Amino acid sequence: MKKKFEYKTVIIEPTGFWGTKYDPAEIDKILNQHGSEGLELVVAESRDYGGTFYGVIYTFKREL
Repeated sequence: MKKKFEYKTVIIEPTGFWGTKYDPAEIDKILNQHGSEGLELVVAESRDYGGTFYGVIYTFKREL
């Protein structure tokens, strides 16, 4: 029998005047929230365009 998975993508964007600030405690809170829902982080990828940073894309999965 084939395994089936559900995926969820979350984008965390920087804050601050120049968009350069991250709060590690807030990121941990978001990641732990999804982990407690049974979602496993499978990839974290920088989101940028033309050399400008726009945040991090986190993709989670869980087996159905």
